[in-house]
Amino acid sequence: MALTSPGVQVSVIDESFYTPAEPGTVPMIFVASAENKLNGAGTGTAAGTTKANAGKPYLLTSQRDLTETFGDPTFITDSNNNPVHAGELNEYGLQAAYSMLGVSNRAYVVRADIDLNELKASANAPAAAPADGTSWFDTQTSTFGIFEWNSNSATTTGGQTFSNKVPTVITDVTKLVGNSATGNPKTSVGQIGDYVVVATTTVNKLFYKNASGAWVQVGSTAWKGSHATVKSSSAVASVASGVTMTINSATVTSSGTSLTDVVSDINGLSIAGVTAAVVDSQLELYNTGASTATIIIAEGTGLADDVKIPAGTYAIPALSTAPHTSVPEYKSNDTTPRPTGSIWFKTTEPNLGARVRVKQYAVGTGTWTQVAAPIYANNQSALYAMDKSGGGANLAAGSLYVQTNVAEEAVNLATFKIFERSAAGATIVTGSAVAAQLSAQSYSFGIQETLANNAALQTAKTVTFTATGASSDADVLAGAINSAGFTNIVATVDASNKVSIKHTLGGDFRINDTGGALALIGFAAYVDANTGTPNLYAVPAGDSVNDFVASNWKVLAYTAGEDAPTALTADGTLWYNSIVDEVDLMIHNGTTWVGYLDTSSPFYAGTDGDKTDPEGPQVTASEPTLQSDGTALKNGDIWISTADLENYPLIYKYNGSTLKWVLLDKGDQTTEDGVLFGDARYNTAGSNSAAAGDIKDMLVSNYLDADAPDPALYPKGMLLWNTRRSGFNVKKFVRNYVDTSLDNARNGDESMSAYYTHRWVTESANQDDGSGSFGAKAQRKVVVQAMQAMVNSNDEIRDDESRVFNLMATPGYPELIGEMISLNFDRGLTAFIVGDSPAKLKSDATSLNEWGSNVNLAVEDNGDGLVSRDEYLGVFYPWGFSSDNAGNNVVVPPSHMMLRTLALSDQVSYPWFAPAGTRRGGITNASATGYIDAEGEFISVALNEGQRDTLYSLNINPITFITGAGLVNFGQKTRARGASSLDRINVARLVIFLRSQLNKLAKPYIFEPNDKITRDQVKQAAESLCLELVGSRGLYDFLVVCDESNNTPSRIDRNELYLDIAIEPVKAVEFIYIPLRLKNTGEIAGL
Repeated sequence: MALTSPGVQVSVIDESFYTPAEPGTVPMIFVASAENKLNGAGTGTAAGTTKANAGKPYLLTSQRDLTETFGDPTFITDSNNNPVHAGELNEYGLQAAYSMLGVSNRAYVVRADIDLNELKASANAPAAAPADGTSWFDTQTSTFGIFEWNSNSATTTGGQTFSNKVPTVITDVTKLVGNSATGNPKTSVGQIGDYVVVATTTVNKLFYKNASGAWVQVGSTAWKGSHATVKSSSAVASVASGVTMTINSATVTSSGTSLTDVVSDINGLSIAGVTAAVVDSQLELYNTGASTATIIIAEGTGLADDVKIPAGTYAIPALSTAPHTSVPEYKSNDTTPRPTGSIWFKTTEPNLGARVRVKQYAVGTGTWTQVAAPIYANNQSALYAMDKSGGGANLAAGSLYVQTNVAEEAVNLATFKIFERSAAGATIVTGSAVAAQLSAQSYSFGIQETLANNAALQTAKTVTFTATGASSDADVLAGAINSAGFTNIVATVDASNKVSIKHTLGGDFRINDTGGALALIGFAAYVDANTGTPNLYAVPAGDSVNDFVASNWKVLAYTAGEDAPTALTADGTLWYNSIVDEVDLMIHNGTTWVGYLDTSSPFYAGTDGDKTDPEGPQVTASEPTLQSDGTALKNGDIWISTADLENYPLIYKYNGSTLKWVLLDKGDQTTEDGVLFGDARYNTAGSNSAAAGDIKDMLVSNYLDADAPDPALYPKGMLLWNTRRSGFNVKKFVRNYVDTSLDNARNGDESMSAYYTHRWVTESANQDDGSGSFGAKAQRKVVVQAMQAMVNSNDEIRDDESRVFNLMATPGYPELIGEMISLNFDRGLTAFIVGDSPAKLKSDATSLNEWGSNVNLAVEDNGDGLVSRDEYLGVFYPWGFSSDNAGNNVVVPPSHMMLRTLALSDQVSYPWFAPAGTRRGGITNASATGYIDAEGEFISVALNEGQRDTLYSLNINPITFITGAGLVNFGQKTRARGASSLDRINVARLVIFLRSQLNKLAKPYIFEPNDKITRDQVKQAAESLCLELVGSRGLYDFLVVCDESNNTPSRIDRNELYLDIAIEPVKAVEFIYIPLRLKNTGEIAGL
């Protein structure tokens, strides 16, 4: 402001200006890694590896920062802990970044949206983890304590002893009659004498396969009638005709002299529950127990003696359920001997007793934890055994027990059910609000309660009250319960006028709702969340007195099976199917695709003598000489060779005329001898496509999914390799892939309404020639696709103002060179790209030349050829031998070595100095260089002069061993399109430096007056910069023009300012020529 009285006013005008320094060597490194890795400290998930943060650029300042953000770099090892060199699951980028940050303090790292863990080899399709708390009845590790009695004499082998029987467990309803979960096992299951546990419902049942081949439930009358109660002591040759004996008071008179006659005589009497049979020349008598639990034999006139069965009382087969401490008394000298086949269900674990293994899943740890599940007869027995003094008060929610004879019938059946404690504390059941539901009358009902220190229900107490048909009936009822003299039962009425009945200890009580009063006010057996009263259940069928049982025990919801349960596979999950010998091959029959063994197949449709292999294609490493059934090879037989997995599949067709195998061109998708690779189906029908079809069944099936290749586009005889079902490739799970509202045009326009809606879809796209991607190539294809998508679509890495970097690399992936070039153009050519060569590129000159000059006409940079050329790209060869953070020997890409070498070179010089040679090109993070051979082994190489010359002529920089210097980068060429100053790395990086500095230098002058003063200022700033570069050995000379000659009036009118700069960049010494002249003695002195 202006002064109005004498004084001093000081103002500061900042007219100083300088060009800020460059940030140093800062790379942008693109990586692929596993998802949700543990951070370096082991305290949680590394943030950079979550799916949500995929594609996010992280600026890292230290090695610790990197491991905390992305976890430790991981290199895969085999089952013998040998490193998998050049493996597709190795985290090359993270290891390169870790090494770089050892000598630098700034690096950007971006992770692609792919989980390398999902690409680990697996023969089984992956599924999602189950929900937290999911329960699993592990039938594989459970023991069932089934012991079968042998009543033979103790002098015979196994006589008078129990033998353990291990049952088969059925969890698949297709093995049950009617494919029903409640059905008996089918007769096709098991052998006579076998036992099975049917675990398809929560009521698990034990079955026995009797001599007739029928499955009978252990403990049932049919089971009791399947074992002889008594039989002849030895073989019976004949009996006297007309003699008698009595069976359960019924007189049997022999009508002939054979045992068959006697059997007819006995069965003809229809003695209740009793039947007879001849087995091994002995009379066997059976009793189902329908009328009496014994067979009583009395001698008459000699028939009992003739059939060699002494008079006496014989007990029928028994099922005893008891712990290991209470061995059933079945022996011949016990009070009630039992016949062979009687069962002891041993309910405690010692000596092969029962142990039902129930496990629960914890999401936090990702593990299954076993929960104790002891076996008891009923709820009250469990309360007594598990919390004797507390009566249930001390039982935690989630506690388990297994009930036997779940119906609590008088007839003991071999069943069991798993119960879970639904809550801790009191057992409470609550009805609905009481209004006018009850009539004006007297009501009664009974309640039996459990007590602490008591294993049985107490005698019922009757509750009687008189209702008035008003809301006050709630209080009357509650008062009647509270005055009935119960120990643990109390009733309350809440604010909504609902009556609650509570067992204060958390025990059980059973209710006999004689007059229906409780049912009228809303007490009903619980069915689900929408039906019934919580904690109130229908009593077991064996309780003929009561209507309800109130309990904190509820039936456990679980999955039974040998394998841990899983959830539906998450959408987008990847699966590398490692099975190489499962191939679903189809063939074009002139109309459509059909199974290779279909009768309309061009080769399998002939007469039996001309048909191709009945098992379909032979998948083997060795050349077949016969069909799989031992017969001669036929024209059209298919052999898929697994001898060379790197080039899998090699498909051969047998020529019946020349008697030779002919290799098919898998890149041919147009002729009848071609092979089409595509998704066609996952099983033999749309409805069963939740599971993979059996290859043998699929080869005779003509079913096609709706997305199968259109057969109208291909010729008869062409093969279709169904990549959806075949193995050795990468698939992705896509939920709701099938639109079930449509018809399937590929399968006769059938409705897809019953189809399984989800599908595995091949994710590893075909090769450029149309052949399929398999094995490591399939894994790599998927990783490369994800990384290319990240570089191409990521806007954050294109922000050249807030994210400043001057190097780019995708360690291990030459396929990304093209994408990095495009990104560099998007950012204004402000970074130098460090490119890799393939790990398996051999070091001989022929291989190097073919790759470097793209003899194979590759369409992108990959193992087949080097395509890209760019002045700001340097490609290096070969790979290096180093170690990872775990100390394992690993093979690393050239960019791993060069990023660190560039950083170290810049620390002792400038970017315009060549990062090569013994002074600045030393490799400090590898001990050898070489390539990976066909067997996956590292072959160490020290490139000779001829190999280096070959590489240099291809503009590829060799990394080699120099005696006395060690490993050195011995080249500094760019992949420039033509011969120019920019065909050298030092010049390219100088230009990148200048581009960045001039951008910063000129920005302050935007919106300044376009006059001579401004032009002189800009020129002076540019000259100062160039002069500094001359002094720093970056330029030989320069010229800066910014005056009226290049800022014409028309340019000025367009608000433009032109600053023309010509530079002569300093070149590096690469070729030293030293002519050595020989002179005569004394001649030099004369010169």
